[in-house]
Amino acid sequence: MPEDPAEDMRRKAKEIERLAVELAGEAVSEDGAVRVVTGAAGNIRELDLRMSAYQMSGVELGELIVQTIRAADRRTQAELAQRVGAIMGTPLSPEDLDPGLAPVDAEEPR
Repeated sequence: MPEDPAEDMRRKAKEIERLAVELAGEAVSEDGAVRVVTGAAGNIRELDLRMSAYQMSGVELGELIVQTIRAADRRTQAELAQRVGAIMGTPLSPEDLDPGLAPVDAEEPR
């Protein structure tokens, strides 16, 4: 017997909610000085600085941290879009979840 559509939607919503809590994305700056892990809500879960980071100026380090956070967040949002799309049965892009989200820029840290 087919599943109740309302029950199916509740199950999908619970799975998406779980993903939003558990999913994380990581990025490391090109020089390896900064490593960031972000959650699906854009929260920073981890920020690691290597010794080389302390040899940068405050402005340089700040810019590198922000770039790395953005790269980690884009990775997290791309993974979230892919997983939510699979749950819903339709392909999604990160922009579908957040229209203000810029596409991944190859020039930014991975």
